[in-house]
Amino acid sequence: MVLPMGAQDNTDVFLMTVENTKAENWQVQNFKNISNQEGYDNQPSFLDSTNLAYAGTRNGATDIAIHNLPSGQQWWLNMPTEGGEYSPQLIPGEQAVAAVRLDPNGLQRLYKYPFGEQPPRLLFDQLQVAYFAYYDSTTLLSSVLNNGELALVLADTKTQQIDTLFQNAGRSIHKVPNRNAMTYTLVNEDGNHDVYWLDMEDKESFFICQLPIGIQDYAWLDEDRMILGSNTACYVYDTLGTPQWTKVADLKDYKLEKMSRIATTNNGNRIAFAAISKAMRPIPVIEKQVASYNSKNLAAFSECFAANVQVRRFPNKVLYEGRETLRKNYADYYESVATTSVEVINRIALNSFVIDAETATDNGNTKKQVAIYDVNNGEIKSMTFLFDTEVDFDPEAIVDKQLEAYNNRDIDAFIATYSEDIRLYNYPNTLTSSGHEGLRKGYTHFFQSTPDLHCEIKNRIVIGNVVIDEEYITMNDTHFSAIAVYEVGTNKIERVTFLR
Repeated sequence: MVLPMGAQDNTDVFLMTVENTKAENWQVQNFKNISNQEGYDNQPSFLDSTNLAYAGTRNGATDIAIHNLPSGQQWWLNMPTEGGEYSPQLIPGEQAVAAVRLDPNGLQRLYKYPFGEQPPRLLFDQLQVAYFAYYDSTTLLSSVLNNGELALVLADTKTQQIDTLFQNAGRSIHKVPNRNAMTYTLVNEDGNHDVYWLDMEDKESFFICQLPIGIQDYAWLDEDRMILGSNTACYVYDTLGTPQWTKVADLKDYKLEKMSRIATTNNGNRIAFAAISKAMRPIPVIEKQVASYNSKNLAAFSECFAANVQVRRFPNKVLYEGRETLRKNYADYYESVATTSVEVINRIALNSFVIDAETATDNGNTKKQVAIYDVNNGEIKSMTFLFDTEVDFDPEAIVDKQLEAYNNRDIDAFIATYSEDIRLYNYPNTLTSSGHEGLRKGYTHFFQSTPDLHCEIKNRIVIGNVVIDEEYITMNDTHFSAIAVYEVGTNKIERVTFLR
């Protein structure tokens, strides 16, 4: 079975930026684990320059996850099925994704998943698709199950014409950018994978190169250069240059191994891939940080933080930066108190974010506080505090009134819960909307176009005038989670910060 129902690698999907992919040595920026959870997260594919699809784990099943690069927001494209969805890719010229559905009965077939409310549709009734790539809106090249082996098949979704080209096909199939061509792999007599070029006009094929031993996956950076990942390194092959795979970047410092499925944007400067993360997950990192704080183990405590960590007061006031400064500040603090401890009384976690409601006690005095942690690659890259204040009103009642109007899609009642100078932010401080006019502009069409809109509060933390909600949102048969931090005045919500 090509896509086994049994145990799979506990892989994650990573994203990075490379400004100049033609440099001999790449400068990697904005490296992030965007799935960051237990389970099988794999097979990334860019839908466009700002949205990435991948096969993600949801409640033990594999579904189609969409990650928006600018906002960091993620949501699920499909309703859960009894089987699982794999290899999601954009159908050219359509607002839809194609994906392989692996059903419990062992059938794996290609389905179309439209954006919006339309149900998925089977594209080929009998074809057992394992891997595929589109050439245009109806033509695709795929590896299909054929008597226990993989055959390379050229198929048309409109005419249902199917042409078997070769046996012993591999899984890495791609449209070549800016060329009327596709590439595929065949397994050679040594068990390695050879890359071939298929001219889509005359249907002639020719050999390009062999992938390194043990490697099955590659992608195109542009019309002339391919990229692959091998363990912790990236290699490039220039079809117009020296016929060899050249190492351009080593990612071993990012605590990963076994790089595999790889994808690039059209301009090649954003790269996504799957790998096994050796970094600690966000919640264990925070638990280690809390335990080492309580035991006054300064070395273990400080190593939980990134070298350039920022410590802030909410919403975005930087108190200080850097692991060494943090270590010195906490060393001085430990010297100044006889006893100190923190107890976590509630926790909200989403992707890289962990939000802890805490009671902090020093020298017998106890206070409430909230810490927002942003964890990347096993290290806390920012720690933002909120402290308790006394208020003479109920901030939850105002937020609940806003939630009721949201679920009723009542734009006037919704806006009435906000102050006239309301500001909406993406964490930590990116302004996305301001004032009633901006709110109305952003939400009127949204309410009108989402008849199934519903927000359910999964967890809530309240500190002073701030309400922090873990939200599960249904929208046009898609689902996503978010964290909203509401800062509430006497009668109105004055600021909202979203953690996607």
